[in-house]
Amino acid sequence: MNLDMTEDFKDIQPYTKEQVLEALKWLETNSEFIKGIQFFYPKWTKNEVIKKLRNCKSCSDFQVQFIEMVIKNSIKTTMSSFKIVGIQEINKPNCLYVSNHRDIFLDSALLQNHLWDIGRPFTEISLGDNLMVNETMKAVSKLNNMFTVIRNSNRSEMIRNSINLSNYLRYSITKKNTSSWIAQNSGRTKNGNDITAPGLVKMLLLSGGKNIKEAVRELNIVVSSISYEYEPCAFEKAKELSIIAKEGVYKKRQFENIYSLVNGVKDYKGDVKLVFEELKVDNIEFTNNRKKDVLSISNEIDRIVYKNYQLRKTNYIAHDLLYNETKYRHHYNEKEVEEFKEYLSKATNEDIYHRVLKMYVMPLHNKEKALT
Repeated sequence: MNLDMTEDFKDIQPYTKEQVLEALKWLETNSEFIKGIQFFYPKWTKNEVIKKLRNCKSCSDFQVQFIEMVIKNSIKTTMSSFKIVGIQEINKPNCLYVSNHRDIFLDSALLQNHLWDIGRPFTEISLGDNLMVNETMKAVSKLNNMFTVIRNSNRSEMIRNSINLSNYLRYSITKKNTSSWIAQNSGRTKNGNDITAPGLVKMLLLSGGKNIKEAVRELNIVVSSISYEYEPCAFEKAKELSIIAKEGVYKKRQFENIYSLVNGVKDYKGDVKLVFEELKVDNIEFTNNRKKDVLSISNEIDRIVYKNYQLRKTNYIAHDLLYNETKYRHHYNEKEVEEFKEYLSKATNEDIYHRVLKMYVMPLHNKEKALT
């Protein structure tokens, strides 16, 4: 790749060292940022926030000073247990983590937290430009080592942006020696069905040359499967799908994604597990027919997500409630059924109730399909 192409990355990459220092200085007088930080750290005074900003010299410093304790507090106060499996077996220095997507912030943040704990560098993280709702959010995102996925564009711009993003990811891994995290689809899974968008795979291959197998191998893809006992923002997701089904469109409120981010951090999640597994290109049958190979790659990522997804009593109870069966009764007891019914009582109507049940049942169907 021609290194002059890096000029094309300036609008999507995280901040450069010079930009980091400029952004940190700007945030010192940004009341919106300071109040936002005090929401998560109520005991911090304005002067303490400014002092911590002045202690930062890099994106990593910013993440450690302001983000890591938010993650650790969420683990401590909203999770009954949290486990990570498979990360130590990943021997490649720079990887592209492709993850199922259940929570705006935590899916990637939990990985960053663990990497920090074991002394590995943070990855870069994808974030849609729809979440950069103002200049403050843009600054915080880029200081959090995020690169921008441009979603709002016409067709010709979309193709150009996809090529640029593909080039950037390949450049980051092969030349910049940096790992990256990206979701398997353009938004959070709202119906519980984790599916890799063929468009994601097509985008990744735009920079890889004609040999599709080698183009995939070069990216060192690691599949991340995250599962929550209690789905983040489950009822909000079900409500959105319900409105789309009735009205054909869902118009988000201003800052709705930011509220979802905050609720995902603060709401109870129970048992949480994150499993990593390398995508082995030799397990994929390549034909050098791009359309077929894109589908094969997508299906293999899905298979790994489903295989490693941790099912829990909430999934089994939801199945038996939805279908009025007792097929999985050996996985739960009556007390747990009553607890789950109490949780379901937050549904404001019958349609949302059934959509939440289906949200929990879908991973069960997918895992059983993957294991047969």
